[in-house]
Amino acid sequence: MFTYVVAAVFGVVIFRTIAWGVKMLAIPVPPEPDPDDVGEVDQTYKCSVCGMRLTVTHAQSEDIEPPRHCREDMDPVWEPEEAT
Repeated sequence: MFTYVVAAVFGVVIFRTIAWGVKMLAIPVPPEPDPDDVGEVDQTYKCSVCGMRLTVTHAQSEDIEPPRHCREDMDPVWEPEEAT
């Protein structure tokens, strides 16, 4: 009796895992952004957990949401402008 219950639980887990995978594959790819909406920006972010830095050079709007790294929002880094 116990083996039938364990087999049924494994069957349900396997079925749900496969159904989740098929559902993830069925989500369509988001459309490409309109090139006219993409503008140049220069914003550097730093991960507060591991210290990785990322510079965003193009975005669809001026107010960018910070990217995530190490499951945390990255912190914006304000660097002084270079004198020319």
